[in-house]
Amino acid sequence: MAAEQKERTVKLAEKRQELGEQEFRHTVPYGTRRMLDELMRWHEIEEVSEAVQLLVLNGRAEDLPPAPPRVKGPSDIIRHYFRQGMRDRLEALTDELGETKDRATIWRLISHAQSLGAKKSAALFKIKRHGYEISETVARKLRQAGFAESLQMNADDDGGE
Repeated sequence: MAAEQKERTVKLAEKRQELGEQEFRHTVPYGTRRMLDELMRWHEIEEVSEAVQLLVLNGRAEDLPPAPPRVKGPSDIIRHYFRQGMRDRLEALTDELGETKDRATIWRLISHAQSLGAKKSAALFKIKRHGYEISETVARKLRQAGFAESLQMNADDDGGE
């Protein structure tokens, strides 16, 4: 039997608390959410939190144009979840930009990425991967361990006949 929506919501909330995720609700100028939705479509991202995290991770203060003037009027809300490391990165980026509110940073990141278009904004949505280089010493030890295991397997096969 499938879990009820209420049960799934409770389990998800427990998991988020366990992981130290905090919910953010940023009030941004009207149209910003539509821009974010368009960016997510372009880059095939389904989760708002993932899109915003990638923008924060890959965004650099020196690449962002000056903040456009703030205009009073209707607004959108962008709701997402961040863990502590991502909250720290957002705070650092906000400081670098000279902003006082995280929402201004989120707004600037989204509007900048959207202004670049689908192709040029792709770099802001790449997931950085760690590269691994195996030293010659470690490679030699792995080969030796594999060879020893192979000999042992052959010995086991021969002993069973």
